[in-house]
Amino acid sequence: MVVTSPAMIRNLAFGIIAVFALSAPSDAQDLGMPAQCMPGKDCFVQQFADMDPGPAVIDPFCGSASYEGHDGIDLRILSMADVERGVPVIAMADGTVGNLRDGEPDHLMLTAADQQAVGDKECGNGVIIDQGGGLEVQYCHMRQGSIAVKTGDKVKRGQPIGYVGASGAAAFPHVHITVRRDGAALDPMTGHALSGGCLKEGEQAKPLFAPDVAASLGKGGPQLLGFGLAGSPVDYDALVVSGAPPAATAASANLVGWGWFINLRKGDRIYISLIGPDGNVFAESMSEELDRNKAAYSSFAGKRGTPKPGRYELTIKVLENMRPVLSQTTDITIE
Repeated sequence: MVVTSPAMIRNLAFGIIAVFALSAPSDAQDLGMPAQCMPGKDCFVQQFADMDPGPAVIDPFCGSASYEGHDGIDLRILSMADVERGVPVIAMADGTVGNLRDGEPDHLMLTAADQQAVGDKECGNGVIIDQGGGLEVQYCHMRQGSIAVKTGDKVKRGQPIGYVGASGAAAFPHVHITVRRDGAALDPMTGHALSGGCLKEGEQAKPLFAPDVAASLGKGGPQLLGFGLAGSPVDYDALVVSGAPPAATAASANLVGWGWFINLRKGDRIYISLIGPDGNVFAESMSEELDRNKAAYSSFAGKRGTPKPGRYELTIKVLENMRPVLSQTTDITIE
């Protein structure tokens, strides 16, 4: 499944509220994580800002991890099951709470009708925090009923302000953040204005994030959200609702090795192999070249029939021009 959307207006439709800088300016070079999670393990950057002012789409690192008109960063969690468990959204810096909204339902936006239903509330449940010095951060798509602050509250860096959700225009559960200075959106990964284009060759990024945070968020390449052995075919629509499927057992009707990916690029191939307990290839597949960029995607390879107990070796690769840009091998035992 490709997660794409038309340009979305992210401004919160809360009415006009004057927000004054009531706190001292924070260090713009030291923004923290927007959620209480570990990038690459239980949360992932699905999309960066679109740095091209025209109809083309380009992320801050001159890649394709964005979509037309996207004005911030989408930090996703895996599924709606994780929304229910609760992943805290946290303040990226000290500041004062300005506009906010709560009460919008969590619902994945999968169709044109879903998009129309959110109307002018694309941000869903959200909060704007004024950090002083003209800098503000907007947080969107938070879980219904989770916002734990009110307008005028002073917050500290790392303080929980709600939970990650899927309210508003959200095709997957995530928190969207937009950073603005004096009303103009900035890309926090490079420090560029959104019309400033991606990083040129040899150019040094000047992130607004703390260095360790910027490094942990990566540069938009392919990522593996999950993988394993299942007892039936796997597809993205089920993954984004329930998370990883039940693991295969010796009583399963099938055995498939599966992978769940984001930020694949046109021309990439997916390779999956499964070596059985006897050391022979149990299943193997190589996809055709992808015909377009895939924001999110799943693939599997396997066979019908009850699997033999024992240790299986699962290998998953993303290949660009037949060279691996992502590779994972693991042993999984079926009891």
